Amino acid sequence: MSTKEEVLALEICECGCKNVADAIKIFQETDLPYKKAKKLVTECEKSCCRAALLRLFDMTYFGKFDYDEIERLIQLRHDRLGEILERMKSGR
Repeated sequence: MSTKEEVLALEICECGCKNVADAIKIFQETDLPYKKAKKLVTECEKSCCRAALLRLFDMTYFGKFDYDEIERLIQLRHDRLGEILERMKSGR
């Protein structure tokens, strides 16, 4: 389990090169709905980081953050990507 500061420093989206703290700040400073606010963070149309960003958006709206859950969602995305890359390398 990481500290709050370590979770805030995690990259939430590779496309936008934003970390969790950046995403929280962006979500707090906008009144846009999720779909449009997400684009401010990701700067793209992809959905690779959707689970973590949607949950973080909800947490920002309600003002209560579960940093363990955010870390878990980010790790799940990295695990899935790693698994896909391994399958591509092995030719399955």
